[in-house]
Amino acid sequence: VSCLGRCDRAPVVWVERQPMLEHEHAWVYHVPDTTHFERLIHTLANGEARPQPDTDEQHLPDSNPDWHIDPYARDATLEPYTAVRRLITALDGRAEFPPPAGLQGRELDAYVQRVQPLLWELKDSTLAGMGGAGALAYTKRLDVWQQAGPDKYIVANGDESEPGTFKDREILLRFAHLIVEGVIASGLMVGATAGFIYIRHEYHEQIEAVRAAIARAESLGACGADVFGSGIPFPVEVMESPGGYILGEQTALLEAMEDRRGQPRNRPPDITSNGYRDCPTVLNNVETLAWIPTIALHGGASYADSGWKPTVTPTHTGPLPRFHGRRVVSVSGDVARPGVFEIPIGLPLGELLCAPQYCAGITGQLKAVATSGPSGGLLPATWALKPDFHTSFQKSLARKRERDPRADTTLAEWFVARHLPPGAASFDLLTAPLDLGFFNGMHELLSLPVAPLLGAGLVVYAGHTNVLEAALNFTQFFRNESCGKCVPCRLGSQKLVQIGTALLSREDEPVAAQQDITDLLLALNQTCICSLGTSAPTPLATALAYFPKDG
Repeated sequence: VSCLGRCDRAPVVWVERQPMLEHEHAWVYHVPDTTHFERLIHTLANGEARPQPDTDEQHLPDSNPDWHIDPYARDATLEPYTAVRRLITALDGRAEFPPPAGLQGRELDAYVQRVQPLLWELKDSTLAGMGGAGALAYTKRLDVWQQAGPDKYIVANGDESEPGTFKDREILLRFAHLIVEGVIASGLMVGATAGFIYIRHEYHEQIEAVRAAIARAESLGACGADVFGSGIPFPVEVMESPGGYILGEQTALLEAMEDRRGQPRNRPPDITSNGYRDCPTVLNNVETLAWIPTIALHGGASYADSGWKPTVTPTHTGPLPRFHGRRVVSVSGDVARPGVFEIPIGLPLGELLCAPQYCAGITGQLKAVATSGPSGGLLPATWALKPDFHTSFQKSLARKRERDPRADTTLAEWFVARHLPPGAASFDLLTAPLDLGFFNGMHELLSLPVAPLLGAGLVVYAGHTNVLEAALNFTQFFRNESCGKCVPCRLGSQKLVQIGTALLSREDEPVAAQQDITDLLLALNQTCICSLGTSAPTPLATALAYFPKDG
């Protein structure tokens, strides 16, 4: 079967009855051994009471019950869809008040604060996209709000297909009501016509849960023909993905929604002006939308202040960096307790992997971590610093300040003082804060051979893992999932598989292969439409750069 999104509990099986009843869906079960599997199949085949499917509720870490993402679970006195109710009251029966053309700077800020206070709370929150490059939620909505035209759309991306990533699986099932409310609130903010929640077709339980949440919202008057008696219509519906990794890319997703082949679009124009049906569209990961109710009810500043707090150390006398907000991550591989966790942004990787309230320890000696599924490659547990590291670091800071006198170097200075003081010989990956800004700056900070990425899916490798073998597996995945639209990606991904196969069978020399991969990395970065092509060389590039003895 195709991926079932159960990286934390393999092996699993997909079970269907033949013929399936009209209103039933396939079931997914965790089967730890063959005896369990045989008993399950006999029970289903003999028509006995059907065992409970393998739902995510059964696998939640019991020591992490207090999820900040759900304001209704934290305050039982709140009415359902309170965030939407408050927004309707603020709108006073009007669907939108787009800013006058040409309004910019402080005048635009003042206008947003006065006319759309919830949108301004999103700016205060610094809420970023949780499924890709981390674009600010505020910016996307402001851009769409400013667009002219009768139709605008909100799309939630639940097509979670990155290997090692399964946090959306949990959010869709456990917090479906928050996603629905986030879609409605976003629609009201920008004057949108309708909302769609796009979910991968293997997530049957999740599709069912979201449809049930939409039906309940309609029964309460929170969406549909007349939102809470305001006269504003805003329907929400689920769209089931036809399948394919490439459909997680936002423009390919929109192509599939429009009943065309799922391939990325050339840009510009951007989807905030020409998205679904060529209309202005806000497209966010489901987690980004699920955070909107708690920001609406508790304020943007409260969310921004919920990040991890670094401590003062004797080696650093300057200001401390600030990490903003919280996020949900999925961890699988060689840890005592794989699963889905809500964490403060900036939490050190070592605390996520070893603290008892999270993964509770690494099962063996840490060798590598894929910090963004295959897209970010595999980073080693440690690597040596260059002898002139501190001199280079000071020069890098000087260049950055010369380019931009207002550049904020607080995080880099604090991290080096705290974890890489004079005399330090190596960098320990477990000290890295789980912050998108930090990972984006690691390439320059540490002069890395390949730029690292931070995503929502972390895969931990310990013991005697053959990293080259894992990297080849990732490369084969990219080759198989390439849509073929870009000739460099279609041919380059196959060439990468050939290189990796030759390396693993020792038919090729690592030095020659590394040059070929470097050339492909450059070519694909310059020519591919989407990030699948640009990511395809990364697994092998990191394997050769950091683990040259594997193979």
